[in-house]
Amino acid sequence: MDIMAIYQNWAAGLTAEDHVTLLAVSFGLVIFAVAALLWQRSREKSQKNPVRMPQKSEMAYVVPGERHVVAREKGDAFLRRLDRMA
Repeated sequence: MDIMAIYQNWAAGLTAEDHVTLLAVSFGLVIFAVAALLWQRSREKSQKNPVRMPQKSEMAYVVPGERHVVAREKGDAFLRRLDRMA
């Protein structure tokens, strides 16, 4: 039993208005499904990770020159050239 043949026989009896109606209904269902998935995902995300302000001990702080020390350890090309020139 071929499912496409059954669908074609059924669809042959439909008018153009019926086809447009089916298209609109299916398009609406797709939009509804995407909205439901986004809504579900946002609820899961908000329940998993409550929003809170970081404590002062957790906040990042900048030490002057730290970036250059780390870059030199990684082998930054610009700093290597400066070292060669010095």
